[in-house]
Amino acid sequence: MKKSILIIFLTTSLSIFSQSKHTFSIQSGLVHSYFDNTPLVNLNYTSKDQGIFHGVHLGSVGVDYNFQINPKNALSVEFNRLYKTYHANWYDHKLGDVSGRDLRTFYLKYQRNHSISAKTNLNFGVGLSYRIGDINMFTVNGTNPSDYIARYVEDNYALNTFVGLSHPLNKRFSIFYKLDLRSIVYYVNREELNEYPQFHPNYPNRFDLSLKLGLSFHF
Repeated sequence: MKKSILIIFLTTSLSIFSQSKHTFSIQSGLVHSYFDNTPLVNLNYTSKDQGIFHGVHLGSVGVDYNFQINPKNALSVEFNRLYKTYHANWYDHKLGDVSGRDLRTFYLKYQRNHSISAKTNLNFGVGLSYRIGDINMFTVNGTNPSDYIARYVEDNYALNTFVGLSHPLNKRFSIFYKLDLRSIVYYVNREELNEYPQFHPNYPNRFDLSLKLGLSFHF
């Protein structure tokens, strides 16, 4: 009996792994909305020393590894980094406006796949994420970039939901875009946030809605 169970288990495991596919992706969060009046793009305060896009892009960059259990189900791990200064807020800000963010976010996700056509797949799912980093915020009204800025530690856990489309280019490569909503469920540093709430009237906000675009390599 034990041998039969072991054989069934091994057969099932080999079947799963034989059907599995591995995908590595690079991606960019083209925009991130925190629902706190933070600019989505930086159009009016660009310069050549702010990278190849001259500082227009205020989104994140990241990588993703996806393990395809079967054609319809997959698990993935993802890492994203956002390091941005919001120059528009530096020269015209109110108390509580964000001057910059430095965030690192780790995700574990379950993904469901549905084929719409030969060239389009619908992808959606849920996940858990952990974020660490910091956010800088103006604690006074003003127009001077040197006005007092407070630093708050980002250290929290969240639930994620996402939906998007992917388009295969060939057997090895595909492109995708998706909407990803992150909703915080637990703040590790809640005591710090409760200490002087008058200095951050719009923070913390639970949500981060991003539009992500990426290129995938399948192997």
